[in-house]
Amino acid sequence: MIKYRIIYVGLGLIILSAPMRSSEASLTPLEISSQEEEKSKESGEKSWFKDFSASREKFAEKYGTKFAFLLNYTQQTILESANDKGKSAGVWYWNLELAQRLWQGAELFVEFEVDRGKGVDKFLPTFSVFNDNSGDDANLYIPVLYMEQKLLEDKVAIAAGKVDLSYWFDCNEVGNSADTQFFSSALVNNLTIPFPAKGIGALASFKPYEWMYFQAAAATAKAESTKIGISDAFNSAFFINELGFSPSFGALKGNYRFILGINHEKLSYVDGEGTKTNSLNWAFSFDQAVSQRITLFLRYGFTDPKVRDIEYFWSCGGQILEPIPGRKLDCLGVAVAQSIMGRDFRQANEGASRCETIYEFYYNFSLNPAFTLTPDIQIVTDPNANKSADIEVVCGLRLLLSF
Repeated sequence: MIKYRIIYVGLGLIILSAPMRSSEASLTPLEISSQEEEKSKESGEKSWFKDFSASREKFAEKYGTKFAFLLNYTQQTILESANDKGKSAGVWYWNLELAQRLWQGAELFVEFEVDRGKGVDKFLPTFSVFNDNSGDDANLYIPVLYMEQKLLEDKVAIAAGKVDLSYWFDCNEVGNSADTQFFSSALVNNLTIPFPAKGIGALASFKPYEWMYFQAAAATAKAESTKIGISDAFNSAFFINELGFSPSFGALKGNYRFILGINHEKLSYVDGEGTKTNSLNWAFSFDQAVSQRITLFLRYGFTDPKVRDIEYFWSCGGQILEPIPGRKLDCLGVAVAQSIMGRDFRQANEGASRCETIYEFYYNFSLNPAFTLTPDIQIVTDPNANKSADIEVVCGLRLLLSF
């Protein structure tokens, strides 16, 4: 059994709160800030953000401390639905991430976060979820606290502590973050992968070549993001493995990930007739640049229909960088995702549809490298897998401040 003694490093910092769902996004503030810095460099324009980034790099070199902050506010309005047309609701959260260099190849990561709002998802229940960051209110807490050690010239990495496995697994260049890309959960991760909330876990990765890697992890399946979760660490387990290839076709890079997951947790059968302890899921996540500005993606997954409502899942779409000539930091995204319900679910739910489908379009309008406005529209057919339900249409606007 994996021991998680590293978590005690930060126990004195932990801020306890009631168990609630926290915001979810598969890119960390440091990763988002790094992306913004790269875009800013590519634009070739002078800005305060470049000066700030240079000062932050000097601080990191001197003290070994990196930091990044983001504030996400998203307002969505229901344009079409059976009963809630015209209703509007917002979601916001902020997150501060710190990374401290400890010794050669070792870093300690910690995040501080506050969450507010369920958004339109409190009116319109779906499997796709209109806003991946929606959830219960949570006061200041620590969602992530872990140490990472890199070895053998960074070919091997191990990490342990309070982790979010979606930071490492099922990643995608096009559909990977509800902060910078699509809003819906169905276009951030594969819905057949039962990622646990942020909790006790450990992972290891091996990258023998630039174009290939393998990684594996284990975490508490019944974790709660706003709790440290030591008492629940051995009550259930989620195991995940991923093999990835990153070939380049000239200047066009692709990523091809193959995923196998095992959930060791007592789950009730969908039809209510008994329980099952172990369930499997497998999936893949591909993205491929087809030009200097256009990247396409495809996801697919399958899981056990005896204990999961969704049996099959797929999503696909693409993004266009600089969709308007001269707007170098802007991005246009379009995608569709479909959740295909299992036979057991349909038999247990009279009037259930075979699938739920969501279509989403967004445009990232960059005011500057640190501040982005994103108008978005989503269309859901057979919401909540109800074949008699009306089509639901939601529009939204996301304001992202990140530096």
